Amino acid sequence: MASEDILVFTTIGDRDMAEEHISEMLEQGIIKSGTIFPEVELVYMWDGKITVDTENKILLKADANKYDAIEEYIMKKHPYIAPEIIRMDVSFGSPAYKAFIADKIKRNAG
Repeated sequence: MASEDILVFTTIGDRDMAEEHISEMLEQGIIKSGTIFPEVELVYMWDGKITVDTENKILLKADANKYDAIEEYIMKKHPYIAPEIIRMDVSFGSPAYKAFIADKIKRNAG
C-alpha cells in the first residue's frame, strides 16, 4: 500500500530563490512545509575531475496526491535544465506529529 505522505528532495544554488519557491508552493497549497539545508556540499565527477559545489538542499513535505503539481512547479521555476527531484513515500512518524501538522494546515487554510 502506497503512503499518503511524501518527501520531495531538490536542490537550488540561491538561498533566496529556495525560500521563494517554498513560499509559493505553500501559498498554492501543494506542500505542507519546506526545509532548507543551507550550503551543503555536492561532490561529483565532471570532465574526469572530482568537483565540489555548494548548493541548498530542500526537503518538502506533502500529500502524495500533490506530487505531480510539485514536480511541475519545480520543472517550470527551477533555473537548472534538469533539477534534482527525488520522491520518497513515507509515514510521517508519530500520530501526534501528523495530527499537529494536519491541524496547523486546517487553521491556516481559512
